[in-house]
Amino acid sequence: MRPALAAAAAISAAFLSSSCYVGEQGAAYLALRSKALPAARALADPATPAATRELLERAAAVRAFAVAELGLKDTKNYASVVELDADRLATVVQACAELSFDRYLWSYPVVGKLPYRGYFDRAEAEAEAARMRERGYDALARPVDAFSTLGWLADPLFSFMAGYGEAELAELLIHEMCHATVFLKGKAPGLEQFNEELATFVGRSGALRYLERKYGPGSAELAEARASRAEAEAFASFLRGTAAELEALYAQAAPDGEKRRRKAEIIAARAEEYRALAGSFSSAAYRGFPMGRIDNAYLDLYRLYEGEPELYADYCERLCGADLRRFVGELSRLASSPAGRGDPKAAMRQELEASP
Repeated sequence: MRPALAAAAAISAAFLSSSCYVGEQGAAYLALRSKALPAARALADPATPAATRELLERAAAVRAFAVAELGLKDTKNYASVVELDADRLATVVQACAELSFDRYLWSYPVVGKLPYRGYFDRAEAEAEAARMRERGYDALARPVDAFSTLGWLADPLFSFMAGYGEAELAELLIHEMCHATVFLKGKAPGLEQFNEELATFVGRSGALRYLERKYGPGSAELAEARASRAEAEAFASFLRGTAAELEALYAQAAPDGEKRRRKAEIIAARAEEYRALAGSFSSAAYRGFPMGRIDNAYLDLYRLYEGEPELYADYCERLCGADLRRFVGELSRLASSPAGRGDPKAAMRQELEASP
């Protein structure tokens, strides 16, 4: 379901490190990367499909905006394209404890611990998810459409992105460009959450500002994007409510069997509530979403990428005057400080509390 997967995993850097797993996946990524055609050559080639040509032009406009207006790092990312006969780049596995929201973290050289493990072979990802379930975890295998190598390599576009709308493409590229600008590495708890929440906030806010700059504040394009974002937030808010009910259950001193029974009851009850809400969505993906089949891994996907959107919005509004470029600069400063490297979200809260 694409509304739930707007953010892409920043794990290619780990793919390029040493070990059997990352060696195999890194080789697969580099093989794809070797097929990348620079934008100038693709645009000059009359055989380049019109859709790919348009994708390159749209991406160039987003990149220029992100660098000039948002202060994101100017890299060579997304200035080339790979023709790929697929609907995804890779499949990523995430896992979470069955009776808590303790997130499973895979360890990688250089970048530390990350809450996902990616595979270019979908069957391998499904097998990894099955192994995690056998170990007692809730697990899911989900598609991703881009990786960030955090500026180590020039990450390409992929031809299937030609089907993305302007808001979707802008959000994806700005999200990944934010990773290349601000990304905390290490083993301190919560760094992975900060990295993804920050990129999600900048990607979404930046995409809306890009459309406003391109089409105008009263444009139909911007209004449509805002309506779509409002639906996505309503869906995410419902999931956060479900997670809050389950978190309260998991904190109780009760036998595991009782918690499993109550977990199933809460999910079933929330599914009933969602059926009454689903008709208000215009998107068929939301209207038909199987809410009764969610588990901790699916809920934690939302907790990872957008667990506290209000924290970032509040910081941007109150401390940066709603200036997104200033916000990126302030978060970059904070992330490089001793307090930020230890617990960046706590450092954000401290600065908010100290402000008038």
